[in-house]
Amino acid sequence: GIVDAYKNIGNIHVPIIVRLQGTNAEQAKQLIDESGLEVLSAIELQEAAMKVKSVLA
Repeated sequence: GIVDAYKNIGNIHVPIIVRLQGTNAEQAKQLIDESGLEVLSAIELQEAAMKVKSVLA
């Protein structure tokens, strides 16, 4: 998924923010958050929007 793709791409110079939705969204968020990668994850659309705003500030 997202963690594998991030690792395969390598050196990414832009913030990655992922909005998760669906049956296993909570588990996916936990995997991303614990991966140590610079990927921000959110379940709710408003939470994702707030993360985008904070990255752009």
